[in-house]
Amino acid sequence: DDPTKRRTRQSAPRAFGTNDHGRGMEFDEDLPDAARVDTDEGMVYETDAGACVYFCDRFRRYKFYCGRSGLSLLRGLVAVNRRLLGRNAALFAADADEAARQRAEGYALYEEKPNLRRRGSEIGTWSDREYGLPGFQWMYLRLKSYQRFTETWAVLERCAAGGLFDEGGCLREANRVVSLGGGPGYELLAYDYFDRYWRGRDAADPAAWRFDAAAEDAPPAKNGKYVSLDLQPSWVEYVDLLGYGFHQWDVHDADLTKISGGFDTGVVCMLSNIMCYCTDDATADLFERLLDSFVVAIVANERGAEQGIAPMMERRGVVVAKLLDQAAAGRDDRQIVFLPKGSPKTLPGIPLADGAYRVFPNVPYEEKKGVRRT
Repeated sequence: DDPTKRRTRQSAPRAFGTNDHGRGMEFDEDLPDAARVDTDEGMVYETDAGACVYFCDRFRRYKFYCGRSGLSLLRGLVAVNRRLLGRNAALFAADADEAARQRAEGYALYEEKPNLRRRGSEIGTWSDREYGLPGFQWMYLRLKSYQRFTETWAVLERCAAGGLFDEGGCLREANRVVSLGGGPGYELLAYDYFDRYWRGRDAADPAAWRFDAAAEDAPPAKNGKYVSLDLQPSWVEYVDLLGYGFHQWDVHDADLTKISGGFDTGVVCMLSNIMCYCTDDATADLFERLLDSFVVAIVANERGAEQGIAPMMERRGVVVAKLLDQAAAGRDDRQIVFLPKGSPKTLPGIPLADGAYRVFPNVPYEEKKGVRRT
């Protein structure tokens, strides 16, 4: 399985949803007939119709759309990010010029991704040292948060359509939710919010549900159910403000007790764009071992349309449920769930019907799906 020959598919479209002039928006530029929800970045806008346009890329080229439910969630995310960015600001040097230099370094690292061009031993979009820089974290919190949150929500929404959040379902009844390579914890935040949504929505009218974003201004009480595991220890600064747990952890030298947390069953693992760094037999063996013991599901949101880990897990007898439509544009492994051996091989309601309600429509972007402005 040669990763250089795998097809890729973009999370954001190359030519879909761009502004009419075909470029991104300037920093102080705004959408017409819309109000900024996040006043600093302009990543989220409420339209005059009460719906929402939001962006996940730093140049604000690609528009995504959602209705009032999605807008209420993004308001909550904006409120959370105010807390996290406040903590980040305290990590910069007291000297204003040095702080500006650190932010400029973070911007350059986020844009140029020099670690991808290096020929060293460290694999990844950014190095562990780069992830630990306050300037880089400033960029990550401001921009990557929207992609991480909305894509995780979308994969959980598909899992729910397949029954995994139903009464007795393995995701609904989880004792512990662990994000592997989870960084500041946006995947956990999406799971936490989604669980509230799925339990509290009106199934006959899910679009009527609203998230109480005002409650997110203050740090929540500690919740030991959700845990981020990451090689870079400084992410704990932000995970703490979410009220979740954190452990330093290396997928290549995995301490399983940090995943289990003492539970012998009912643990769910979340993956978000880490398989490009660790698709190998050792990782497949680790996932198989987890699913053979205390893990009830591994939910993955990844980048490439063809994930080499999928056939590796199938050869080991693990059930691999692909959540995106495989007919519309061919093989698409970007959102998958691994289930223990002997689980049903198909999930009812997967893929989602074209008319199914989605809080964040067309996330991640699927070719030939178009835009549904709900």
